Amino acid sequence: MRLLIDGDLLLYRATAAVEKEIRWDEDNHVLFSNAQEAFQQFTSSVAQIVETLDCDNVVICFTKGQSFRTKLYPQYKQSRINVRKPLAFQRVREMAEDTWYCMSKPNLEADDVMGIIATRHRDTVIVSQDKDMKTIPCKLYRDGELVTISEAEADYNWMFQTLTGDSTDGYPGCPGIGAVKAEALLKAKKHPEQSDEDVRATYWQRVVAAYERAGLSVEDALVQARLARILRNTDWDGEKGEVILWEPKAQ
Repeated sequence: MRLLIDGDLLLYRATAAVEKEIRWDEDNHVLFSNAQEAFQQFTSSVAQIVETLDCDNVVICFTKGQSFRTKLYPQYKQSRINVRKPLAFQRVREMAEDTWYCMSKPNLEADDVMGIIATRHRDTVIVSQDKDMKTIPCKLYRDGELVTISEAEADYNWMFQTLTGDSTDGYPGCPGIGAVKAEALLKAKKHPEQSDEDVRATYWQRVVAAYERAGLSVEDALVQARLARILRNTDWDGEKGEVILWEPKAQ
């Protein structure tokens, strides 16, 4: 078994935790941090995960560069552009990359790297607090619980996110659709003659219908679906180093 650890989250928490402020007087103050102290916090977090899951085979995944999603939707994560990263952020990342086996790919987020690996190699566990990882068929350790997410569950969660959007990541989903409406739209009894693929196709049809009722187009729905989709192995061309954008299957 191999653990795929969300390095972005651990890195941010560790470097933010060690920042300290000194106020010389009412008008003058400084902010400082110590990279070694932050790295110790990062190391402690990794060690705790290893001990809890009884596995020391780890890959720490990081974001590299600007997400490919910004080309699909320029507003994607725009609210974060001017948000300052903790002072020791880059230095501690370098220290982590010198210590553990780490992975990142140009223009991919850490979530995508974990998603690609987890759907390529099933004997893995994703370790992340990000709810977006529930859109990946995988074993996921989140909130102190190890769960197995089937492909059908992952597709449901992905279509749910396509409808509701994600205010944190800056994409809106379908106007007027919150969690309750999204669940009502997607919940459908599976008839005995329906395959899992038929059910997933029904999800997409219902998503498109919701967007059209809101005065939008299938193209609008497709953009939101691509934003919400954490990459899987089938969405990545390793030889070219390029994203394969998801396309709905023809009905």
